[in-house]
Amino acid sequence: MEKNMHNGMQKPEEIISGPDFICDPVPYEYRKYYERRKGRHHVAAGIFAAAMIFGGVILNNLLNLLGYDGGFSETVRQILGVGHIRYVFMQTASDLLRALVVYFLPLFGLVKWHAYLTEKTYGKKIKEYGKGWYAGTFTPEFLVTENQEGERKFYYYNDIASVEETAESYHIACAGEELTIPKMYLDRDSARSVRHHLMRYCGACYEQSFVEEQDSVQLVIPWKDGSGQQEIEKGYMSYVRSRCRFYYTETKMWLLGLCLCYLLRLAMGDFSILSIEARVGLVIAVLVIPISRGTLLLMAKLAVKKRRQRIQSGTPVVMEIGKSGFYYQNDEKQKGNSCGWTSWGAIKEICEGKDFIIIGKVYFDKKIFTKDQMGQIRALCQKYAGRKYHFIGVESQGFGETARTFMPILCYVALMAAVFAAQNGWRAGTDDSSRIEVFYKSGSEEENQESEDDAAVNKQGSREPIYVLTPDKNSLYLTATDVYMNDCYSSYETNETGGFYISADGILYGASSNSYGELGLGNTDSYMNAKGFYREMEVARGVKHVALGNEFMTYLTDSGVLMGTGNLPAAGSSYVPVELMGDVQYAKCSDYGMIILKEDGSVWCAGTLYDEAGNVIREYSGFEQVMDHAVFATAGARTMAVIQTDGTLWMWGDNGKQQCGVNTRVAGSFAEPVQVRESVRMVWLDRLSFSSSREYPEYLAEEPDPYVSDRTYIVQEDGETYACGEGLEGETAFVKVMVSEE
Repeated sequence: MEKNMHNGMQKPEEIISGPDFICDPVPYEYRKYYERRKGRHHVAAGIFAAAMIFGGVILNNLLNLLGYDGGFSETVRQILGVGHIRYVFMQTASDLLRALVVYFLPLFGLVKWHAYLTEKTYGKKIKEYGKGWYAGTFTPEFLVTENQEGERKFYYYNDIASVEETAESYHIACAGEELTIPKMYLDRDSARSVRHHLMRYCGACYEQSFVEEQDSVQLVIPWKDGSGQQEIEKGYMSYVRSRCRFYYTETKMWLLGLCLCYLLRLAMGDFSILSIEARVGLVIAVLVIPISRGTLLLMAKLAVKKRRQRIQSGTPVVMEIGKSGFYYQNDEKQKGNSCGWTSWGAIKEICEGKDFIIIGKVYFDKKIFTKDQMGQIRALCQKYAGRKYHFIGVESQGFGETARTFMPILCYVALMAAVFAAQNGWRAGTDDSSRIEVFYKSGSEEENQESEDDAAVNKQGSREPIYVLTPDKNSLYLTATDVYMNDCYSSYETNETGGFYISADGILYGASSNSYGELGLGNTDSYMNAKGFYREMEVARGVKHVALGNEFMTYLTDSGVLMGTGNLPAAGSSYVPVELMGDVQYAKCSDYGMIILKEDGSVWCAGTLYDEAGNVIREYSGFEQVMDHAVFATAGARTMAVIQTDGTLWMWGDNGKQQCGVNTRVAGSFAEPVQVRESVRMVWLDRLSFSSSREYPEYLAEEPDPYVSDRTYIVQEDGETYACGEGLEGETAFVKVMVSEE
C-alpha cells in the first residue's frame, strides 16, 4: 500500500534507493537478546555438555576395567561367551545409550525449549515496538518513507510548508501531513544525513531552532528539592528493576543444565560428604537469583539516599562532555580532581531512554536538563561514542515472562529428580551378588594390545583436516622459501568507520568518518556525499604501506618514514600527518597501539594493549624498544608478534583464547614478549592476509570481516601451516591447518 503526497504525479519507484536514514524505536536490548539468544559459544557448550555426560560413562567403565570397583564375575562372562575386553565394550555401549536417553536428550530438550520461549518472547516485543519503524530515502524530488509492511509515503519538496529542527526531532509539515523524526531513534550518521538532505532540498523553509555544539559542553546542574525529585527517583528505580532481567542464552542453558544435573545426582546419591555439599550447592543456586536482585535494588536505594543528602547539602553537579571523554563531579571533595574524567574508550555503553540518559555508569534524568542541553549531550555522545550509543526501553520483567523463563528449568529439575529417585530405588532393591563388575586381569595381554591398536587406528582415521580461509592464497607466498618485506605491505585497510587504499602510482586515498582527523586534511569533517557515504579523498603521495587503528591511521612512505594522523599513540592528537619515526621497514596497528620494525632490526611499540574485556595489558610510555634482531613484526587487535633472525616466534597481549600460542591455564595475557615457537618463517594475527578483505562501502554493515578472529597463523620453515586461538583451543596450542581460498 503506497500513499502519494503529490497530486497528479506518478509514483517514481524506479528511482528510489537507499535508505538514507532509519528511524528505529525498538529498544536496543531487545534486539540484542533476540540476536544473541544462542550465545557466542553455544555449539562448544553443547559439545562440552555431551563430553561431560558421555565422558563420565566412559571413565566409570574404565575405572571398573582397571579394578577400582571390585572383581569381574566369571559366571556371567562364561554365560555370555565373550572375552573380557569385548564385554566391557558392550557394557560401555549400553551405558552410553542409557546416558543419551536419560541425561543428554532431556538436557537438549531443555535448551531448545528455553530457546523457543526466548525467541517467541523477544520476537513479539520487537514486532510490537517495530510498528513505529520506518526507513527514509531522499531523492532529488521527494522524501519517501517505508515501514515494515512496505507502506510508502511520499513527501514532495514543493509541497513541504516548513521544516523545523529542534533539540529532540526533525519536524516536517507537508500538504496537511506531518512527519516527525525523533533524534533519539537515529544513529549518528542517520541524524547527520537527515540534516544535510533537508538543508539541501528544503533550505528555503528550513528553520533550525537548535544548533549543535561542535566540540564540548559543560553544565552545572543545581540540585532542587521538590515534588519533581520523587518522579526522578521513581524513574531511576524503574530503570534498575528493568535491568534485573532474567535472560539465558543457549550457551548458559547448556552449562546451567549440566551443573544442575550433576548437583542433583550427587545430592540424591549415596556419597555422604558429596551429597551434603551438593545439597548446599543447590540451595545456593536457588537463592543466588533473589539475593543478586535484592542486592541491586538495595544499592539503588542507597544511591537514592545519597542523592537526597546531596540535595540537602546544596552540592551542584558538574558535568562536561568533550573530545577526551566524560567528566562528572558530584562531590565537593572531587572538585578539580582529574579522576572524574572517563575516556570514551573506557565507556562501554551510552544508553538513552525516553526519560533518562546513562553515560557509562552515571544515570541522569532528562528532567534536570533543558531540551537544548539534552540535544547537545545527545549530539556529542553520538559524535564521540559512535556505535556505543543506543536507545533502550524501561520495561520490568513481568511475572508471566519470569515464569516462562524458569519453566523449562523447573521441569528439567523435576524430571532429573524423578530419574535419580527411580535409579536409587532400583539400586536399593538389587542384590549385590547380581551386579556384573569388571576386573582388569581378565583376558589375555595379546587381546588387550590388539584392542588398543585398533582404537588408535580408528582414532587416527577419524581425524579430519582443519581448514582455514583466506581471501587471496597466492599473496601469502606459503610455498616460498623466503618472504620479502615488499610482499608484506598492505595496500588496503578498513575498520568500522572507513577504508584507506594505495593506488598503483603510490597515492593513498581514504574514505572515513574522520572523527579523529584520520584523513589528515586538517579537520574532522566527514566529507559525506548526497547518498550518505563518505567521499574518497586524497591523503598522501609516495606511499607503499598503510595500517589502521581504531582512532588513527599510519602509512609508510617510499623513503622509509612512518607518518600518522588521528588520535595517535605516543604522538597525541593530530589532524594533519606527522612524522612518527624514520628508517622504518614495517609497521602494524593494534586497536589502540602500534608496533614498528626498523631497518636495524629493532622493534618499537607505542600505545596500549587491551584484552577483550577492555582491561589494560600493557601501556607504553611514548615509543619504547621491546626487542632487537628481528626480521618481522606485526600486530592484531589485541596481540603483537615478532620473528627474530633465529626463527623464534615471540608474542604478547591477550591470550584469552590461546591466540598467543600458550595454553590459557598458564596465563590469560602477557605484558612482555614470550617465546612460543621455533623455526617460524611468517606470522599473521587475526586474519590470514596482509591486506583487509572488507570492501568499501560496507563499513557500516553489522557483519564483521569473515577473516578476522582471535587467531594466530604461522608458516614453519618446513612449509607447514599452523594456527591457534579462537575455535582451536586445546591442550596443544598450535594445530596443523590447511589453507583454503574462499
